[in-house]
Amino acid sequence: MKLRMASSKQKSSLGAMAMSQLPPPYAPCVRPISELEKIAISDMKLETHHRGKRTALRVLTPPDRMTAVMAIVEDEQGTALLLQLYYQPDESVVPAEEIMQLGDVFILKEPFFKTATDGSYTLRVDHLGDIVRLANSDDRIPSQWSKQPPNLRQSSIDIRVQGNEAVQKKKWAEAHRLYTSAIQIAETPEDEQLARLNRSLANMRLGRPAEALSDARRCDNPSGPSEKGLFREARALYELGYFDQSLERLESLTASYLENTAAKPEIQRVKARLREQHTGFYSFRKMYRQAREMPPLIDCATFSAPVEVRASPGRGNGLFTVIPVSAGQLLLCEKAFGYAFAGEGHPETMSLLLNVATKKGVIGGQARLLTQLIQKMYHDPWAQKSYHELHHGGHGVPSVSEVDGHSVIDSFLVAQIQSINAFGAPKTSRDSISQRTAGEGGQKTVQEGKFATTGLWLLTSRINHSCVGNCRRSFIGDMQIIRAARDLEAGTELLFGYRAPQHLESYADVQRDLSSWGFRCNCELCISRKETTEEALAHRKALTKQLSKVLNGHQGTNVPAVRRILLQMEKTYPPGVPEAIRLELWDPYFALGAVLLSEGKPAECIRMIVRGMETLGFAITTTAGGKMALEVTRWGYMTDMMPWAFLHLFRAYERLAPELCVAAKKYAGIAYSILVGEEETLGDEFPQLA
Repeated sequence: MKLRMASSKQKSSLGAMAMSQLPPPYAPCVRPISELEKIAISDMKLETHHRGKRTALRVLTPPDRMTAVMAIVEDEQGTALLLQLYYQPDESVVPAEEIMQLGDVFILKEPFFKTATDGSYTLRVDHLGDIVRLANSDDRIPSQWSKQPPNLRQSSIDIRVQGNEAVQKKKWAEAHRLYTSAIQIAETPEDEQLARLNRSLANMRLGRPAEALSDARRCDNPSGPSEKGLFREARALYELGYFDQSLERLESLTASYLENTAAKPEIQRVKARLREQHTGFYSFRKMYRQAREMPPLIDCATFSAPVEVRASPGRGNGLFTVIPVSAGQLLLCEKAFGYAFAGEGHPETMSLLLNVATKKGVIGGQARLLTQLIQKMYHDPWAQKSYHELHHGGHGVPSVSEVDGHSVIDSFLVAQIQSINAFGAPKTSRDSISQRTAGEGGQKTVQEGKFATTGLWLLTSRINHSCVGNCRRSFIGDMQIIRAARDLEAGTELLFGYRAPQHLESYADVQRDLSSWGFRCNCELCISRKETTEEALAHRKALTKQLSKVLNGHQGTNVPAVRRILLQMEKTYPPGVPEAIRLELWDPYFALGAVLLSEGKPAECIRMIVRGMETLGFAITTTAGGKMALEVTRWGYMTDMMPWAFLHLFRAYERLAPELCVAAKKYAGIAYSILVGEEETLGDEFPQLA
């Protein structure tokens, strides 16, 4: 009763937001149970990890769930204590009663005995492999806790039938538990195969495709794979991203079982994924339709043909081009390894994660992503290996990957890797940019915000930082899209900003923000910041305030004053590098160009827009052979307003040189694709360019 009252009180005080606290890190147990010595709760010391020890525990109360799944347990001496299991699946996936049940017996390896936040004593389990649930027939269960005499135990068939009943009710965790019991006590190969075949389905529904594949492959008859076995193997391979192998199994299925109708639509789906994987051609409109669902998980394959992972001197690994690419070209379209949607309109998706060691907290999807990643690796050895290959600072990797038949997952290592490699992401970049640039284009300075939704992408995580960057990331649901932001030679390392550059930042400000990643940035923009004196930056800030008073839309702009202030601002930047980025200037130049266009001065509009682009590092040719021209000879830093800038050029050329509108539209499409990931919807956002 007290346990349930405490849970209710915390939920009511925090509203819908869950709170997780990450304690100081400690390593998981890497030794088998057989090598550990028994210890009683009465012999444990507070705030201690009892290395080399183990204790058997029996559950005395029904479980409850807050941020952990909890129940009162007792050891063999009858000493009772609260047991807390962290990083368990969501209640909607695996109910607490399926994680711990009244009477269940566990062995806790190297127990962590500590004081809870309310002052009570508890056994806290942060590593999934540190606690082992014992089957009813396990001879390691203390005799006084034995559940049933052998002659009263049910048969494998009886338990499998109960599992089938749970499947009918879509109680997948219950079905998984029952099928596992049926496997453990199966007396014939056929009974085990049938239980594994059924558990394969339960694993799929629980989001464990690697275990579903293992079960499907271990339930074949001597005469050959069964119809259900082939289909479930194919489905598991699909969810794991092995589309070629999935297609092979589906084709074997249709060849061996001619009456099967379920495989045909799956074959079409697999072939669509293979086309995406091999060619990089996607239906982005279909992606957007799928992104309307909650959570916005996209059914698409990863395309990565133009890039590969290589060593990057002084940076660890990086992502490099393997072919020459042009600005706007698709480099990578990657399905998330882990993704936790969170949004203001969905309070149930928000959570607070507090890290005791770093004394930092984050709000959003990070806590749920951490649990998701830990669960994913616990049930998929390949996922564990791939994740451990990401940069993880100085945190060591466990010396073994499996003990006692269970994966060894260091939850604190997972958290460390996540903190370095995960991205905040909008639901779609198109909607996010549209909101940031709402209103008349060119009139508003916009900055990229922080996003509550969090994801981790294995390949994209290899891209190293530059404030300027040569590629740009965008999102549609859990798909991250990387396009070249300029023309790149083969063998070029891809770089993008881990944070959006802000106006009027000092060099020290930027390096402080980047310090959590453990490096200092020496990109061209940071070099310019470093060379900017405090006096010059202060003067620039003062001029920016003056500018805001004379640049205020079509009716409130003093054009001569704006021109004068812009010339003064130009002088606050280090001399000698004409193409250097002047981050505070593009916005007012674009805004001034829009004003001049509205005043019927298209030629002056073109000059201002082009000058704004030049302050971002662009090189634009506007005359050739004495005639007007429009050619981007070098792409620069891409801002959210760049499509608007090309739209203003399009409108200006409509009046002065209509033949150049084609070029303006082409460049607007390239800029739009770099920003939002695709060009299919350009006409939707900019009807003038349709």
